[in-house]
Amino acid sequence: MGIKLHNKCKERLVEVIAEQLPNLSVNNRMFLDGRSAMPLLLAEKVIPNQGGIREKLNQYISESPIFDFVYESLSKELYERQEYDPETKELKLIEIEGYENPRLTAKRLVDEFDTLPWKYSFTIKFGNELSTLFADLIGCYQLSDSLRLIRPNEDFEKSYPLRSGIEARDRSLFGELGLPSMFSPPQWDRSSSYLQIEADGFVGKYGETYTVERAKSTLKSFCGLGIALRLFKINYKYRPTPPKAKFFVHREIDKRWIVDSAKKLDSDISSTFNDLVFHDFNGQLDTNSKKSTWAKARLKEIKSVFSNSEKAEKIRLASQWLFDSHSGKNELLSFVQTVVALEILLGEKAVSDQIGIGELLGNRCAYLIGKSHSQRSEILDDFKEIYGIRSKIVHRGKSRLTYRERELFSKLQRMCHRVIQEELKLLQEDLRKMHNNRSNTRTSNPL
Repeated sequence: MGIKLHNKCKERLVEVIAEQLPNLSVNNRMFLDGRSAMPLLLAEKVIPNQGGIREKLNQYISESPIFDFVYESLSKELYERQEYDPETKELKLIEIEGYENPRLTAKRLVDEFDTLPWKYSFTIKFGNELSTLFADLIGCYQLSDSLRLIRPNEDFEKSYPLRSGIEARDRSLFGELGLPSMFSPPQWDRSSSYLQIEADGFVGKYGETYTVERAKSTLKSFCGLGIALRLFKINYKYRPTPPKAKFFVHREIDKRWIVDSAKKLDSDISSTFNDLVFHDFNGQLDTNSKKSTWAKARLKEIKSVFSNSEKAEKIRLASQWLFDSHSGKNELLSFVQTVVALEILLGEKAVSDQIGIGELLGNRCAYLIGKSHSQRSEILDDFKEIYGIRSKIVHRGKSRLTYRERELFSKLQRMCHRVIQEELKLLQEDLRKMHNNRSNTRTSNPL
């Protein structure tokens, strides 16, 4: 596939990058100095600011794709090919073997850049309790072409090895630079369940490209949907040193998956992800048969969201914000994030400009989830208070929630759960109608 830059564009990129490479400094023979690399930003002007190629590169990498690709590629090469030298504080990149000729280095990097996007797989293990239960109840479950639940077996381990054969890279997956090799190499746990996400783009050594961000967003959307649909609940636990959940990242090279890196989640997201447990309705789902039936029904609903990207985009995005609202210790931020989730699902600028976003959200929420006049009236009254709190937080810098406001926050999150449930029902009804229409068309036009 590839970006397929015009030859003149590639030649100009090589010229600009080659001109800057001699200025790049390396610390301890391994770490590229970021400040010395800043002039590489001049290469961004070679590619037009608008158009299809720029849009693709922004999606694959960032808004400064040339700089980030070159900086991250060189950083990874240096880390994996050089030996750490504490005595060598700084030297120029072109003084290191293999980088003496700036033009050859620049041409190689531009040729690699032109082959983007690369195909990646992000695999993350669920927290222990949920992981074991999912593995036993579900095993493997395909949620879309690029998203699935898996339970590792021998074939999976062969397809997605956790050793690359590159010593420095393999060491970074389970140990840190400078520590003795007392860590066991990572292994897939056959008794556990993992979520695996495929994405096209570019993954660097240190920075977080949009490809990594998309994988994290997909994870949060999946978990947020699971919370809203009562597949999961959050059993918050105190941990003196919370474990960091992480993706194992594989890149497809010559039709083989090669382990590329490990990407840790932020602390708040990691803690909430690890605190997810199966929602058993206070013990009502008391057998594996009941749990399996419930889990598969909810996963079927989640599948309808991830398998219909355009129609379900708002549901996915709102679920991501909902998950964020359950993460972290800042209750004011969580309050606003939950309101944003509702705005994504129920907001409409043209209408809100006329009647106000707060009134619009309250009305739509009440009539979507309220089943009686009294319920709708209660929701409308609560939402007026809720949106008033949101306005105080955003516009006046409110410092804390009162007991009453925390009570309303709990109601707000339950409202958000219910709205996602109802929006999902509407999505499934639309999909059924589309399916029936296609079936009727085939029946009436058999040829």
